[in-house]
Amino acid sequence: MRENGDVKFKAYGEEIDEHFHGEYEEGDRFKIEVPYGNFLTVQLDQSLKPALIYLPDGVFEFSIPFGRERSMCYAKGAFAGDDHRIVVSEPTDAEIYAERMISSNSHDRHKVPKYFPHAAANFVTREEPSFFERNAIDGVCDNSSHGAYPYHSWGGGLREDLEFWVDFGMPVEVSKVVIFLRADFPHDTYWKEMDIEFSDGTKIHKDLIGTADGQEVTFEPKVTERVKLTGFKQQRLEDGSLSFAALSQIEIYGKYIKQENKGMEVRDAANAKDVRYYTTDRLREEFHIGNLFTKDNIRMVYSHIDRIIVIGMMPINETLKLEAGKELAADYFLERRELGCINIGGPGVITIDGEEYQMNPRDGIYVGRGHRDLKFKSLDKANPAKFYMTSCPAHTEYPTVKIDITKARKVPCGSVEDCNKRVINQYIHPEVMKSCQLAMGLTELEVGSNWNTMPSHTHDRRMEVYLYLDMGENDAVFHMMGEPKETRHIVMHNEEAVISPSWSIHSGVGTKNYSFIWAMCGENQEFTDMDHIETRELR
Repeated sequence: MRENGDVKFKAYGEEIDEHFHGEYEEGDRFKIEVPYGNFLTVQLDQSLKPALIYLPDGVFEFSIPFGRERSMCYAKGAFAGDDHRIVVSEPTDAEIYAERMISSNSHDRHKVPKYFPHAAANFVTREEPSFFERNAIDGVCDNSSHGAYPYHSWGGGLREDLEFWVDFGMPVEVSKVVIFLRADFPHDTYWKEMDIEFSDGTKIHKDLIGTADGQEVTFEPKVTERVKLTGFKQQRLEDGSLSFAALSQIEIYGKYIKQENKGMEVRDAANAKDVRYYTTDRLREEFHIGNLFTKDNIRMVYSHIDRIIVIGMMPINETLKLEAGKELAADYFLERRELGCINIGGPGVITIDGEEYQMNPRDGIYVGRGHRDLKFKSLDKANPAKFYMTSCPAHTEYPTVKIDITKARKVPCGSVEDCNKRVINQYIHPEVMKSCQLAMGLTELEVGSNWNTMPSHTHDRRMEVYLYLDMGENDAVFHMMGEPKETRHIVMHNEEAVISPSWSIHSGVGTKNYSFIWAMCGENQEFTDMDHIETRELR
């Protein structure tokens, strides 16, 4: 991709091994997207070692290095010429979570803390590329000299107040660190001691000697997000002065910890008098729900506000089963509950006690109390289903009903002039079908409209949950909540949910039009049962 956004080369697939024929120009960059994962194995030049990297947002961007950075940090001929082999693949879970050396990243960049592992320090000698931190985790360890590749290293000048660290971007379990000092003696001196510090502040002291060999520290497995080197002490010159010491390579051994979302998170009900004093982080902790759709995981949040459960799942390689945990004290999930589901992804299948229901995009289904066996799968790995569900207690049984979007009751609302023209698609609603207390639907805003539910209202007799969707990467909705005279907001991004207590308003304004799924439970299901609030009365 060129600096102006023009695309010079494209490739698709789970495994890419292609050649780009052409010369790179300054400003060119790679942009690689992993739609349903957060890890990537990449080798963007034949001179680089393959790297398994973690991408928090599922997107990796790499600007082609030029000038002194390329000549000093990379092999001769790297990214040069007019024939470039590009190898990219999505690693398996066995590769990601294996016991291995987890600190190597040949594609790390100086001061680009977006992709992991990433090396950083509090000081770099003269900000010279041959001393960049990334040099110490690129997998190249020729420590017999100093200067440009292959003798590049991390250097911190003539000082001892140094800190160097490797960030992993998520919790990992580590058990061994190997230090390779630059050993260009007598030009170099060396650090005779340092501390290895973990995210929780604990440290391990290490005494070092002047050798080119790796110096190993082993310890009981430790969970951390960062491994930091501190407490540097040099072997000083005879006159007591400092000299040059450098780190050629650090190897950290351990494993990434698989983030399972198959348990249930429980959240207490929130008191309106307390919420007015919450910080942004505390508001999000109580009401915001993220990471609903991750590969082959089930995300469940149980709120004591009307005992609603919010569920997100995205099966890709597995068939997922919805089961009751200890939080429900039930033999099966729907023993005392009902459930609504809308598929916001690709085509999938829900199997309910052996009967299959095809779930196309935007299809909904109501599942009544008493059904024991609920299984969910996708029909296309490249375009997986995303099953969004809400569940609440039920006192009686009603039949299962499949509702595609054409069968939903459509209620036009708003106007272009008020920037809130929209259509409410009522799926689970008394006008469509029977349920105990759950109501659920999908509201779609028209192009040019960005407000939902304004003028605002509350409904003391039922709570609500919103799932915002159909938003771009850089779009947001400012979800308004709180008491009418003590309003707050939470910034929402695509496919994130928010809990709205019955005492709270629930309006939102987006950077452009969007959609949202609403789900309600409580005392009644009357759509018009709400307490309107004049906009001039909001604070």
